[in-house]
Amino acid sequence: MRIKNQAELERWLAQGKATPILPTELRSTAKTKPVDPSLQRRIFGLDTALRCTGWGMIDVRGNQLKAVDCGVIKNSPKAPFSDCLRCLSISVRELIELYRPNIAVIEGGFYCRNVKTAMVLGSARGAVIAALAEAGIPIHEYAPRRVKQAVCGFGNASKQQVALLVAQFLAIQVDKMPLDSSDALALALCHAQNLTVAQGHGISPEI
Repeated sequence: MRIKNQAELERWLAQGKATPILPTELRSTAKTKPVDPSLQRRIFGLDTALRCTGWGMIDVRGNQLKAVDCGVIKNSPKAPFSDCLRCLSISVRELIELYRPNIAVIEGGFYCRNVKTAMVLGSARGAVIAALAEAGIPIHEYAPRRVKQAVCGFGNASKQQVALLVAQFLAIQVDKMPLDSSDALALALCHAQNLTVAQGHGISPEI
């Protein structure tokens, strides 16, 4: 089902059926087929936040990288904290069922001066991690600076610069893509580079 606008998405969220926003140009023709891990890895990148979590799927076969799909999981600014966590967890489960990833990557090493902000972000990460762990998917995390270094070559790159390099790596258009989505794809790319170019060196331990 294609969600045409944010109001429609929020109705689905209220029903506990969080359907992601999918850029048409990235849609896969074989979303529900399981991935053979001996031939190909499907990496699920997640840029977690309470109100807007970016996600992206890429396939890695040898040195070949291919974008599968990406989008954002949005919660209404007025939604209660507990409802946001519930919908975030449900959405991640739906994406796992739809795309069958066999590796997940999330952002780690975050720093917040505001204790309340840190607690909110930690809770959102916990909801995502729990959904991934429940599905038995190995989870890796990379600090934002390390992701930027892997994709852009330097750790102080802006979100816009990250998006441009993601577009080049995956041969996709990102001009109309939410930056949260391109950040999620960058997380997946960072892990993919460690799997391929670095031949497994530098891969973060599972969490």
